Amino acid sequence: MKHYILLLLIAVSFCSCRSSRSMQKELNGMRSNLFYELISQEYTGKVKDSIYLDFIDYSNTDYYSTIKRKGGFFIPLIIFNRQQDRFRTRLGEHSLSQLYREFLTDALLTECNSSTCFQLIDNKDNQVPADSVYRLEVKVRQNETTGGIVLNESGFIWFEGGYITLQSARYRPAQTQLSISIRFSYNGDCLLDKTYNVKHKQSRRDRNYEDSYAANQGCLDDMAECLSLATREIVEEISQELNLLMSAR
Repeated sequence: MKHYILLLLIAVSFCSCRSSRSMQKELNGMRSNLFYELISQEYTGKVKDSIYLDFIDYSNTDYYSTIKRKGGFFIPLIIFNRQQDRFRTRLGEHSLSQLYREFLTDALLTECNSSTCFQLIDNKDNQVPADSVYRLEVKVRQNETTGGIVLNESGFIWFEGGYITLQSARYRPAQTQLSISIRFSYNGDCLLDKTYNVKHKQSRRDRNYEDSYAANQGCLDDMAECLSLATREIVEEISQELNLLMSAR
């Protein structure tokens, strides 16, 4: 019995339970990119009019990405031990190479100026002409992207002496909840006031990493991709509805 307890204590001493603080330190130094891929059909007709896009002043997301431990387990046996640590991640703007509000502005300009019958003009300096114009106001109501990381460690006592550990890590598919409101007006009269909501979840990718650092970066990239795709879904809806309104005028 004493011999078993001694072996168990040795095994436990070799286990490296990861803390949220150490995982957060890795994540703080990482960056990822948002991207917008045009897949809509290009508009080749005559441009009818211009719409002025007001400055989007708020991304409505946390500044720093966070990672928190959400549980795990440890199975101690005589010669073999297994441990798992689970973490939940939340995307923050500091981890992105571009502010989200700037990315959303660029996405709207790119989409509308490619696939619609109107020209969308960035009015970030609030210099709309004095005569009657079309204006588009955009507000980000909700912007939350989360993911997760799972760390696994197996260890066993080698018969010739020593303790061998095998580590692996993977990330859980990211999920985005995004809500964006618009107000489209002409000469102050509202033509469309609507809120667009989307919930996008990434598909599972069966890939293991050798360490937590690589899994952290993989998780961050997956969250950035998830937010990018959710944004495209809403931006396409906005451009299609505005195109229908402008085509009928």
